[in-house]
Amino acid sequence: MSVLSDRDIIRELGKSILFHPLKPGSINACDLCLTASEYAYAIGQQKRLAIETEPKKDKPGEEQQFFYIPSRDTALVWTDESIWLNNYMCGLINSRVGLVSQGLGHLGTRVNPSWSGVLCIALHNVSNEPLRINVRDINEPIAYLMVQKLSSQSSKNGNIDIPARLDILNDLPNTNEIYAFFSKRKNKWMSDDKIQLKTLLLESHEYKKLKRGFSDIFLRILGSDEQTRWTAIAAIGTILSAFFAVLPLLMEKK
Repeated sequence: MSVLSDRDIIRELGKSILFHPLKPGSINACDLCLTASEYAYAIGQQKRLAIETEPKKDKPGEEQQFFYIPSRDTALVWTDESIWLNNYMCGLINSRVGLVSQGLGHLGTRVNPSWSGVLCIALHNVSNEPLRINVRDINEPIAYLMVQKLSSQSSKNGNIDIPARLDILNDLPNTNEIYAFFSKRKNKWMSDDKIQLKTLLLESHEYKKLKRGFSDIFLRILGSDEQTRWTAIAAIGTILSAFFAVLPLLMEKK
């Protein structure tokens, strides 16, 4: 098993990893940022947490949404981002130190191979004060997702758990609004529609920007003009052909 770097994640995006919405700054050196959506449910108070707004200090004219996790309460927070992993991948969700230092309980949970949908993360406010959580704020994520490549393919193909983990709300009051939101046809990419999720990712500006930048690095390695690139590609092809030609001889000597 190995942890994917930022380069690995970018290379796998659109293939073995789907992630939407992809924001500028979503990808760190070895993980993905998970931000809060506007849907959060307080288990102690047994209700959806109210959303508040305030003007953004650094962006006049825009507003920042946020909510508060009550003191000594646990909130089920659904991520703004939906993710799909193939059955060669799994994920580990880690805490953000800034929130833990304010009184948020430490996180430690996983994302199974073949998972598809948004994540439901339980955030425990162990402090005596309400804890503020910003919505869709890439600068203030609620957790980090570390993606790991398995040493062999998982036997599971498809969600092991209920998409978006809405089953956790079973028998809890005041949940109709949350169920209704995730049940909308246009929001199926948040639960179990991998095709819709992939389409949204591939059409997003940030995805195209990342892939274009990744391609530019490769082209710079090959050369600055088209003729040089084709010459480099031909040389690589010749080297590979020669290697595979002598490979049987090397195997025989062993």
